[in-house]
Amino acid sequence: MKIFALFLALALLNNSCDPEPVAWNGPKLTEPRDQLTIEHLFGHEELPLIDMSFFARPEWAQTTATRFSGAISFKDTEMIYPLDRVYYPGENTFPGITLDFISHSGELIPVKKEILVNSLHTKDAWNVIVGTGRVWHEAEDGDWSRASFPLSLTDSYIGQVRNCVATFLYNQESISNVCLQCSQETADYNDHQVGNIRALLPVEYHPGTYSDSASVIEQREHLLSNRLPVYDLSTIDRDHEIASYFQKKLYTRAPTSLGAVVMDEAIYLQPPTTRHGLYPYPNEMRHGVYSVSKSMAGALAMFYFAERYDADIFDALISDYVPPLSGLPEWQGVTFSHTLNMVTGTEGGEDAGRLYEVIVKARSANEAIHNIAKLGNTSAQPGQNFNYASTNFFVLSYALQNYVKQKEGDDIIYWDLVHENVLVPLGADDFYLLRTVESEGPGIPLLAYGAYPTLDHAAKIALLISNEGQYKGQQILNKEKCREALGRTSWSGYSTGNDFRGSQYRHSFWATPVAVNGCDVDVSYMLGYGGNYVWFLPSKVIAIRFMDEYDLDFKGLIRSLEKIKSSCP
Repeated sequence: MKIFALFLALALLNNSCDPEPVAWNGPKLTEPRDQLTIEHLFGHEELPLIDMSFFARPEWAQTTATRFSGAISFKDTEMIYPLDRVYYPGENTFPGITLDFISHSGELIPVKKEILVNSLHTKDAWNVIVGTGRVWHEAEDGDWSRASFPLSLTDSYIGQVRNCVATFLYNQESISNVCLQCSQETADYNDHQVGNIRALLPVEYHPGTYSDSASVIEQREHLLSNRLPVYDLSTIDRDHEIASYFQKKLYTRAPTSLGAVVMDEAIYLQPPTTRHGLYPYPNEMRHGVYSVSKSMAGALAMFYFAERYDADIFDALISDYVPPLSGLPEWQGVTFSHTLNMVTGTEGGEDAGRLYEVIVKARSANEAIHNIAKLGNTSAQPGQNFNYASTNFFVLSYALQNYVKQKEGDDIIYWDLVHENVLVPLGADDFYLLRTVESEGPGIPLLAYGAYPTLDHAAKIALLISNEGQYKGQQILNKEKCREALGRTSWSGYSTGNDFRGSQYRHSFWATPVAVNGCDVDVSYMLGYGGNYVWFLPSKVIAIRFMDEYDLDFKGLIRSLEKIKSSCP
């Protein structure tokens, strides 16, 4: 069954049937409201697509005195999701899940953020990540209070994310239906994944208290206090050159889900747009970044273990840690570094059909690694030729798991160590990765794709690498490996032979020179399918752009960034 098979096909978009990139002229929130009223939310009729402002707490709202504490249970419900192709199994169904919330200081806080539904044993297409929302009261609602929250639909196959917002009315004993709308995503444009989703979801409400509510609130306050400060992009972008890049219209009216500049430990954000207005919860928004995951998770793990153990991990042999590959001639002499740098000399199978058959369809780690063992060899020796292959990163993940087991014990999952010792100190506790789906126990990260960062996660991880692995005076990542990845040493990396994506490849980071006023600026960057980027400039300015309509032209953006802080002597 070919589910999401074309996600990583790196080809130019075919725009022969693309919609016109017109502006959204739908209804805006007014007082009193005329959308998502009591009648609408307690009714049974399909609701139209509306401006996202209707899902947000309005300025004229009042603080509610009614606390929320309890479980909202959904059942499998068909969603309105117009597509010009046949649905994948379960694709147009909201899964039957239960979400637990408590309210505190005007916020609606999920007790558990990540809900894994899609597994080997279900027909569901979607997993769910829930963010912190708001609760409030509007005078016209009488005894009812309102709540809304951000919700991301993700898959267990390739790592797409659909950015949704949900809202409902509640009192102490009951709630209305839940209205859901998804008007932005990072998904495969080529495979007709882009599309608006909406649904009026019937639910059951179970009021109750939670023994860990105090710790849930404490963790929320901890994350808030540790977030990087966020300012409007216009603070540094007075002539709107950078904003115009992030607001570029391609095939739809809102191709970019995130555009931001990180400078001097602060974020300058272009307000995230959807096809129906501004997204109400920009700090909670998740992004499917595809191969950016190779750098944001894969390199991060390698740099961490090079510091925890020794940089010699880069020279460790794959054949010593991946038994199904140990006897194959093509994997002899291949190191962890070779896999990180895409120079294994093995056949990778990056085309979408083969990648689907080898990794996506396999789901479990052992099945995937045995599929990779059948791919064969190329004429190149390890370390000789660059050959981009996502399968290399899955091999690296498998090898890391066994390497760390030998160091730490059989019960240790290597990503748990990265989480505990890198992400938690950064305040990125809820950074999630797509993992293999196992019949028993947790899976291992795919590493090749499947990271679901928020703005804060992406900025903090990028800053940590830009700061050469140091955080608050502590060396968390290996300094020399961070420097090598960003082109700050004499090592140039591996030539890709492809200036279209980047001329050099260094520890999963692409690099290319950009001419700026007679100076060549060496730009290093994370790159993922669809046009997902995290750029690193020698000036220490970082830029982030997540999208899904495959725009690779960024030299104009670099020149605009250089006007703010120059990398040139």
